[in-house]
Amino acid sequence: MFKAKYFLPLFFVLFFLCSCGHKAAMVSSWVDSSGPDYHACDVLVIGVSKSEVVAKLWEAIFVEQFSAAGVQASANSVVIGHVPEPDRRSVEAAIQKAGAATVLITHVIDSSAETSTRPGFIRYEPGGFSHSLYGYYGRTYRAVYTPPLDVTRTTIRLETNLYDVAAARLIWSAQTEVRNPKLLRTDFGRVVGLLMTDMNKQGLLP
Repeated sequence: MFKAKYFLPLFFVLFFLCSCGHKAAMVSSWVDSSGPDYHACDVLVIGVSKSEVVAKLWEAIFVEQFSAAGVQASANSVVIGHVPEPDRRSVEAAIQKAGAATVLITHVIDSSAETSTRPGFIRYEPGGFSHSLYGYYGRTYRAVYTPPLDVTRTTIRLETNLYDVAAARLIWSAQTEVRNPKLLRTDFGRVVGLLMTDMNKQGLLP
């Protein structure tokens, strides 16, 4: 039989862990309203990361969501391969090869980690079980101890910029924060979804 005394401490540990789960949020966004209305098209997506896996996954999800919005897009890693630290020459080469009219670049601008300790606690439960009310007389209670739990919260801030290639100007910029990212597809998808929603709100998507 599955004993409640094993389940409850585990439940509290899982509750603490889940309360520090993955979260993504928009921090700020800006759009250039000084020029004519702009609609993103033929987008080259560049994810700046030393990790090839991270860059490729980020670019792939953005390409998927652009495509779903009816916008042609290409991943930089597909066009010219992974470039850990893209410079002007590599970006111009990718633009030319992809025939891009718009460039979207995302990079990390800040990262922080904070560790806190959740105190341990003692919970008491009966030492035995009886259907009789009087059967509980004289029974002892045993203590179940849940030790302290160290919880680390990692926060990463990203900046995403959208450029008009022909005018060589910044059209839109946004900052997002991700808490406790696990580098899973769902984590990337949440952030990209927020950015796509904001671009649509700003009238940058068809």
